Amino acid sequence: MIRRVAVVVPACNEEERVGRCMASVAAAVAHLRAGSPVEPPSVDVVLAADSCTDRTVERAWAAWGASCLPEGAARLGVLSGQWRSAGGARAAAARHALAASPRPGWIASTDADTAVPPHWLSHQLERAAHGVDAVLGTVEPDPAECPEAVYRLWQSEHTLAEGHPHIHAANMGVRAQSYERAGGFPPLECSEDEALVAGLHHTGARVEATDRIRAITSARLEGRAELGFAHHLLSLAHLAGQPIPTPDAGVSAGAAERGRGPRHFAPRGNA
Repeated sequence: MIRRVAVVVPACNEEERVGRCMASVAAAVAHLRAGSPVEPPSVDVVLAADSCTDRTVERAWAAWGASCLPEGAARLGVLSGQWRSAGGARAAAARHALAASPRPGWIASTDADTAVPPHWLSHQLERAAHGVDAVLGTVEPDPAECPEAVYRLWQSEHTLAEGHPHIHAANMGVRAQSYERAGGFPPLECSEDEALVAGLHHTGARVEATDRIRAITSARLEGRAELGFAHHLLSLAHLAGQPIPTPDAGVSAGAAERGRGPRHFAPRGNA
């Protein structure tokens, strides 16, 4: 039985969205506790703040503190560094989580601009109890942000169903032992999730794709990774003939300033 869970969340200048993410993760912790017939697993959330120059960390703490989780239910920690990429930040967060004592038995991954459903952790651990080594969830762009024409194009090329073919680091979970055996997240600018899943298949892990834990992610078009989710939405916006907004100067500066450097970890409980 899995007694400890780590949630890894990379973030770079996400002050506008990280609060929603933290609130959704806290709600998933509350759901996990409510549905457990015995003592529920403890949860450690590691936010990897990658070269943040805005109030991402401040707003993450504020949202987590407002969640009112019971004392000892979960802990948020911030790992600060300069990894140059979401993949590098995600890998660093996972390494930090695995270095803890006691070690987590399961690693869940999302993004700071993403909101997960309340049963997100509960479903993953239920599948783990049935022998599944990795759970791959679906994501969809936030309908409140996404132009209707772009959203329709996105829907036409995505399968939101059980056994779907998609891989999103913004919505996945993996058994810690299987994660390490597969080589973990490589520090790539993008597609670190695909590399991990390829490693999982290579090592014979049991991987399950599901739409039952669908997450909502940002529909912005000014993403940092050339082949990332936002870049794909931008290509759909061009196809749909949508006006393309000018990238936010702060986001561009934050992306340009990323580099490899020192890091520090600041843990805090849920008080």
